[in-house]
Amino acid sequence: MAQSLIACVSTPPPAPEHMSRTQVETAPADLQLLCASSVAKASGVDSAKILPVSSSKIDSKTYQVELDAGGKKTSCLVDTEGNVKSVEPI
Repeated sequence: MAQSLIACVSTPPPAPEHMSRTQVETAPADLQLLCASSVAKASGVDSAKILPVSSSKIDSKTYQVELDAGGKKTSCLVDTEGNVKSVEPI
């Protein structure tokens, strides 16, 4: 009996810095918490019910944090110094 060997050639995965998921820089936890606190004050919702859902870096000094404030979606802009620039419903 003759047996044949079949080999598959696959392309190696891209390096981590070239993967799309690693291109977005998320806001540090302390800035997300600052946004959550600001949303609580602006909306009157208990801060324990406000959860960061996503975040991304807008420019070199600004992050956008999206939060769920008791079922209401809210967007917060915060700079790297911890200054909340805006809180708006989405």
